[in-house]
Amino acid sequence: MISEEVKNKIKILYQQKKYEEVIDFTEKFTKFKECPSGLINLLGSSYYLKKNPTIDDFYKSLNCFETAYKKEKKTIHGLNAIKNLVIVSIKSTNISKEFKKFLKISKDFYLEAENYFGKDNEFIQSGINLFLYLLDKKELKKIIIKVLNKSDSSKDIIGQSIFIINNYFEWTQKDIFKITKNSSHFFKKLSVNEVDNFENSENSRINLGFVSCDPLNNHSITNFINDTIKYLDKTKFYISIFSLNKKNEKSLNNNKLRPLVDQWHDLQDLNNQELVDYIQNKKINILFDLVGHTNSKRLEIFNSRVAPIQISWLAYCNTTGMDNVDYLFADQNLIYESEYNLYSEKIINLPDIWNAHSGFSYNRQFNKLPYLEKKKFTFGSLNNFMKISDETIETWSKILKSISNSHLILKSSNYCDEDILMDKFKFYGVHNRINIYNKIDFLRHQDHLELYKKIDLCLDTFPYNGVTTTFEALWMNVPVLVLKGNNFLSRCGQSIIKNSNHNFLIANNFQEYISKAIFLSKNIDKLENIRKDLYSNILSSSLFDTKKFSKNFNETLLSVYKNHKQI
Repeated sequence: MISEEVKNKIKILYQQKKYEEVIDFTEKFTKFKECPSGLINLLGSSYYLKKNPTIDDFYKSLNCFETAYKKEKKTIHGLNAIKNLVIVSIKSTNISKEFKKFLKISKDFYLEAENYFGKDNEFIQSGINLFLYLLDKKELKKIIIKVLNKSDSSKDIIGQSIFIINNYFEWTQKDIFKITKNSSHFFKKLSVNEVDNFENSENSRINLGFVSCDPLNNHSITNFINDTIKYLDKTKFYISIFSLNKKNEKSLNNNKLRPLVDQWHDLQDLNNQELVDYIQNKKINILFDLVGHTNSKRLEIFNSRVAPIQISWLAYCNTTGMDNVDYLFADQNLIYESEYNLYSEKIINLPDIWNAHSGFSYNRQFNKLPYLEKKKFTFGSLNNFMKISDETIETWSKILKSISNSHLILKSSNYCDEDILMDKFKFYGVHNRINIYNKIDFLRHQDHLELYKKIDLCLDTFPYNGVTTTFEALWMNVPVLVLKGNNFLSRCGQSIIKNSNHNFLIANNFQEYISKAIFLSKNIDKLENIRKDLYSNILSSSLFDTKKFSKNFNETLLSVYKNHKQI
C-alpha cells in the first residue's frame, strides 16, 4: 500500500506544477500497479504537462488515463480519467496519427461511462469535444438533445450546443428560434443600473461600444471591423472597444484596430458582473455584441440591459434569443420579411450586404486558372470540416463522378479526424480524388491564401456556408459556387455572391448546383472570364468597398439611434 505521506507528497508536487518531480517521485517510490486511480491521473497529467513532452510521454500519459479509468470506472477518478483521456488523445492525434487508437478507446469508454456520469456537465463537455473532433454528428446530436432537456445544464454547454445547432445541424429556423428562446433563462440577468440615452457622452458624440472576444489581427473578424470603424464619422461617434481577449506584447504591437478607436479596454480578467459595471460606467449609448453564442460565457452580459441600445452583428449569424438584444444587423438577402417573427431581435437590413472585408496587405496578382496548365480540373473547399454535411458530400461526389479528370482539395480551419471524413467519400467511391491538406502545414495566413492558387472553382458547403473563406476566395479571384439556404446562416453565401455580381454562381437546388459545377468545368472560357472579372472588379464591389459600407453603417446607426430614442 502507498502511504498517505507519499500520496500527499505527490499531490503537493503536482499543485506546485513540478511535473518532472511528480514523475520521478512516483516512478521511484511507488509501484504502478499499487497506485490508486487518483495518483495515476496525476502521473498521466504530469507526462502531458511537463515541459517539451515527447511522443513517449504522450503514450505514457494516455496509458495512465486508460488504466485509471479501468481501475475505478464509477468514481470521480474514473470521470477525471475520461476527461483527461479525451483531451490528450485529441492533442496527441494532432501530432501523430499513431495515437488514433486512443480516440477509439476514448469513444468506447465515453459511451460506457454515460451509464455512470451521463448527467455530469464536465463529462458532457468532454463528449461534445470528442465527437466534434470525430465528426460524429449522430452521437453529437444525442448529447445536444440531452443538454437541451437538462434543467441544470451549464450556460457554457447550452451556448455551445446552440452554436453547434446553428452551424452544423439542419434544424429549421422555427426550431432554432424556439430553442434559443427557451434556453435564454440559462444566462442570468446581471445587476444593472437603469439606463437612458445619456444626453450625452464625450464631446456630444454618440457613445458607441463593441464587445468582442476576438478583436486581434490574427482573427478573421478583424478584417470585417477594422475599416468599418476606421471610416466611421468620428465627429458623430465616440468609439470604445471592450476586449475580452488575452493581452500580450504581440497583440499590443500588431493590433491595427487599437489606434482607430477613442478608448480600448482590456477586460479579459473581469467576470461578467464586473464587466457590466465597467461598461455601464462608460455610459455607452449603443453597445454591439460581437460575441453571441460563439462564446456563451459572456453572452449573459447582453441578456442584461447594459446600454439603451444593444445590437447583435457579425460574429453570430442568427438570433441570440435574448429579449434585451434590440436589433440584429443583416441584409435583405439573409432574412426575409416573412421570417422576422423567428428572430427575437428587430431586423435591421444594411444596404447591399451585412458586412464588408478590408482585404489583405499581401501583393495581389492575377491568379490564373490552374486547369490551363495542368489540364486537370480542381475543385476546392477550405471550410471547417464540420460544415461538410452528408448532403454536401453526396453532391460533391456526384460532381466528381461526372468529371473524369477532376479532384477536390479540402482543408479545415479546425483540427478533426480527417480519416473519418475520407471514409464518407469512400462510400461514394471518390476518395481517391480527395486531397486533404493539414492545418499544421498552413499556420501562416499567407500560405493558406496561396492554396487558392491550386483551385479552379471553390465549392461552398451547405446548409452551413462559409463566410471568411468565400471572401478570401473572391479576393484571390477564385469563383465560389453556392447553394441558396433557408435562414440567415445558410444564406450567407448567396448574399456574398449576389454582391459579387455573379448570380450564375448561385444554385437554387442540389441538381442545379451539380449542373453548374459540371458546366463551368467544361466551359473554361466562361470560368476564366469570371476569374478575370473578379480580379478587376471585386475590390470595388460592395464586398470590399469598406468606405461605402462604413458610410452606410454610419447612416444606419444614426437612424437607429434617432428612432430608438422616440420609442
